[in-house]
Amino acid sequence: MNISQEIRKRRLALNMTQEQVATRLGVSAPAVNKWERGASYPDITLIPALARLLNTDANTLLSFEEGLSPEKNLAIQREVERRVREEGYDAGFSYAREQLRAYPSSDELAITLASYLDGALMLYQVPDLERYRPQIEAEYERLASSSVNAVRDQALTMLVAKAMAQEDCGRAQTLLDRIPEPTIDKQEQQAALYMKQGDYERAERLWETRVTKSAGALIAALSNLSEIALRQGSLDEARDIARRAEPIARACDLPRWMSATLELGAEVAQHDAEATMRLLEEIAASMKHMHVDDIDSPLHRYVGLTGISQLSQQMLALILAEVQTDDAYAFLRQDPALNERMRALINSMQPQDSHPTSI
Repeated sequence: MNISQEIRKRRLALNMTQEQVATRLGVSAPAVNKWERGASYPDITLIPALARLLNTDANTLLSFEEGLSPEKNLAIQREVERRVREEGYDAGFSYAREQLRAYPSSDELAITLASYLDGALMLYQVPDLERYRPQIEAEYERLASSSVNAVRDQALTMLVAKAMAQEDCGRAQTLLDRIPEPTIDKQEQQAALYMKQGDYERAERLWETRVTKSAGALIAALSNLSEIALRQGSLDEARDIARRAEPIARACDLPRWMSATLELGAEVAQHDAEATMRLLEEIAASMKHMHVDDIDSPLHRYVGLTGISQLSQQMLALILAEVQTDDAYAFLRQDPALNERMRALINSMQPQDSHPTSI
């Protein structure tokens, strides 16, 4: 994003008109309009006042960083993960903030790091949640007004989920209403254009993304149908629906845990101890041995499963918390033999080389 886009984005976020900005700075409205169109730039003497007016700083306002390359973006993500895993959550969190200050215009990086750090709070059982959670949620709020549609929609989706978790259905609906209905499948048209131009690698990248997202969306739909069946007391139907996810994940070369977690809910609801333990073990093995750099599949040649890897950490955090405290797993904890088996499994699922006490 260049300075013209930065000015426009921040002005709109503050609900200010170009005329209001012009009046505050003592310039004409057409001058502000030219700034935002990139036809001209503010005089250097106006930069400090303009930065203060837009609630930012001169360094951010003057950033001409157009955005990170996919390779640099991925490298930053992996370094944040490494620091959280090996040096503790605070080290990864601090490094992430440094990178966001270095690349203040990269909303794509911001949403990725916010989502990862949000999930890692539970995964690494960070004790001082309120030290970090408000900052992460503030980042979601900021990104909910992003000019990058995909980032905006993901941030809004995260805020909707948090509102629902807090039983604030009114706020959830208000946030949900801000997500626009798609009018055209731009990604599909772009992939078709790349193919027409003979740019097969870029076309394949887009279609790989579509395979992963579509399979994930289908599994999520089955998960919700299974959950509805459970709430209505149709246990056999819930189990039947849940088991349909496995061949979908297998056909798309997705990790086993994605379908196994769906089946887990049905087996837990029916208090099937052996099936529950078997699925927990399959999930643990799948997550433990999932290395995105080792993916060997024609469906993930270029894009890989980085996003799925981050999701697996969030799911692992949820499962670790549930099996230890949720009443749904009480039938396992009450049986001494099963409880011992479950404890050993939990220990094997804990993140390795983590040092939460170093925060």
